[in-house]
Amino acid sequence: MKLFRTGFFLAFMSVSASVQAQEAKQTAIDVVQAELSICVVYYSFVRGCAIEKSDINTATVANTNADKLRKYAFQAGQSIRMDNESMIKRQKIAIEQQQKLLEGNCENIGKLEEAYGNRCKQLSDDPKAILDEYLKR
Repeated sequence: MKLFRTGFFLAFMSVSASVQAQEAKQTAIDVVQAELSICVVYYSFVRGCAIEKSDINTATVANTNADKLRKYAFQAGQSIRMDNESMIKRQKIAIEQQQKLLEGNCENIGKLEEAYGNRCKQLSDDPKAILDEYLKR
């Protein structure tokens, strides 16, 4: 009987650890999806301001990054069963936050770059590394 209880306890602990690992992964993907959403908006603003300044190279790079991150954000959201409305809501919040920094003037793009540029570049260059960063926490 004692052997049965020990086996049951070990099986329970194994399942519990597996559930915790799965929840940690879900949380990490959720956080990365949020960051991806923020960076999609960031690159969209960079693109718009670059077009306004006739900086075609910057606009092209920003557009490419925004498209790539938009795809990743959608895939991440789907993987955690996030509905489309929730994904759109995240982007709307990011738009509002970043519009406040821009203050309706592309001359303030430096504020966005300071707030989001480095992290968005990291995310665009290697999104898996960012996910791994959260999984290690």
